[in-house]
Amino acid sequence: MKLYLEGPGQERRPVRIISTEQSRSSAMADNSAHRAMVGIDPDIEMNTLMDEAGNIARQTDREGYRYKFEGSDIPWSLVVG
Repeated sequence: MKLYLEGPGQERRPVRIISTEQSRSSAMADNSAHRAMVGIDPDIEMNTLMDEAGNIARQTDREGYRYKFEGSDIPWSLVVG
């Protein structure tokens, strides 16, 4: 399985996972009654990716499909191939 980040102009960069951390969603963690009703787990797996040039991209969404490279505000999308 290969991972790519797709950015502006459909540029694709091959990436690899360099770390995975468990993070707690503060918005959901405060409302345990709501979580119990809808079955939402407040723990989120947050990935950090690195491209071939050594640029680091951090996950910006709960689902794990949006990333931003350090020093940039441009969102990139995860593509699995």
